[in-house]
Amino acid sequence: MGMKGYYFMMPNDVFNLMLKPAEFSVLSYLVRCSDKSGISYPSVHTIAQACRMSDNTVRKAVKYLTKRKIIKKSGGYTTSKFGKLHNTSFVYSINDDFYNEGFSRSNLVEYFSENEEDVFKR
Repeated sequence: MGMKGYYFMMPNDVFNLMLKPAEFSVLSYLVRCSDKSGISYPSVHTIAQACRMSDNTVRKAVKYLTKRKIIKKSGGYTTSKFGKLHNTSFVYSINDDFYNEGFSRSNLVEYFSENEEDVFKR
């Protein structure tokens, strides 16, 4: 019995992104769930259960990863044919450059230059 499909790959540079443990866990789970195009759509609660953290901690981690442009979040609502809003799952996509060498460095430089005053407050 082979191990095919029982692992996922993360770039070594992920450790250079300076992520907190919750952010790293959420990112890892999204990478694990994503298809070949980097898209996944687990609910916040599903991520929280898998990573053994609260829904609110997941929301904060997703917000930070989105702010850093490591992931992109879209969706959340859809409109029925009668115009009423309904909750739907969010769609998460991993940045296309995530697996490229040097992504973490350029991401950090961009983030630090845009958020100098906020960097150490999180």
